Amino acid sequence: MNNIYFVSRLLGAISKGFLYYLKYTTVFFIGILISCSQYSIDELLSAPEQIEIDSREYILETGLYRDFQPVCPPDGQPLSGVIWVVAVDSLSFPSSLNADHVWIINNNDVWDTDLVDHEIPYEYEYKMQKRTKGDGPKWGPDIYVDVVVQIIDEEDNAYLLRASDQEIFRLD
Repeated sequence: MNNIYFVSRLLGAISKGFLYYLKYTTVFFIGILISCSQYSIDELLSAPEQIEIDSREYILETGLYRDFQPVCPPDGQPLSGVIWVVAVDSLSFPSSLNADHVWIINNNDVWDTDLVDHEIPYEYEYKMQKRTKGDGPKWGPDIYVDVVVQIIDEEDNAYLLRASDQEIFRLD
């Protein structure tokens, strides 16, 4: 009789643990889905190619690439990129703005990732330089994609800025 009691208590504890795990896993995945669907593809593709913030205008430049150097796998490294948000007036880039996220759009496929500071210092004070975080898809090279960056100001206002028809280059 004690064995039956022990087994029933064990199964009860396991099911409670499973429900606890299921509840928090579900909340986690719902959070991911919500964050991934912040903007639709149509919203991203309709972002302007020049924006104005505090009476200054900005455009987007990109350097997208796949690395195929001899030390890389035969099918190359995944997509990586460097982006520059450029102050059109060539005055120093304001520290009150930050580019924190990028969407790279290849037809109906979208790679969205965070942007991080680039390790290599950049010499132009009127450009903010960032790089993609993590490995992207294995699109291209030698194809053209659209790139959209989210810029945040000091009041947490979000702006989208797009660069159309950006080439993914092959590094050999």
